[in-house]
Amino acid sequence: MEIEYRNSVKDISEGIYQVGNVFSRSGTPILVAEDNHYGGYCFIDLSDAKILTPCCATLKTLAEGYSSVGDKLVKAKLIIDYKLDGDE
Repeated sequence: MEIEYRNSVKDISEGIYQVGNVFSRSGTPILVAEDNHYGGYCFIDLSDAKILTPCCATLKTLAEGYSSVGDKLVKAKLIIDYKLDGDE
């Protein structure tokens, strides 16, 4: 995955914690995601695809409970290399 820093956003009101945004926390790319199965919002670590937070009912609750002062909004490009059955 390639990470390109776009800008630094620290205030929740500026929209860093919106679904689909990727931010960097100590160099780790984190996706703000909506979990349709459980009906909530969470952070996902893109380096190992693990869910970092419990599902929260609202984005505001997620941001208030799990945001960090050092979070920076980033532009991330994810490249996935996979093989289909039978491919070399």
